[in-house]
Amino acid sequence: MKYNRTEAALRIRNRRKALGLTSAEVAEKIGRADHYYGDIERGTCGMSIDTLVELTRTLELSSDYILFGAENENGNSNAAKAYRILRKYDEQRQEHAVELMKYYLNLEER
Repeated sequence: MKYNRTEAALRIRNRRKALGLTSAEVAEKIGRADHYYGDIERGTCGMSIDTLVELTRTLELSSDYILFGAENENGNSNAAKAYRILRKYDEQRQEHAVELMKYYLNLEER
């Protein structure tokens, strides 16, 4: 795997659009200036690790996917998708969701 800033920018832009967000909205969510985020999305500048972390949270993507296009089990598996959904809710709602999942899958507590 080799990092390509232009390809990373394309993955970021495509995900932003898929989420229905404007570039200004993403810039605000990650705490960066509009022009700086725009430069990242155009591939004309790199980003700090702090910015990458904020992008992974905001766009719900793994850093591996953003940087390398790697769709690995850590970022894009069904378990990771479930985690991204659940983390948005409080502890009680998470517990209810887990109980429903266990019931649906007919699982016993391990």
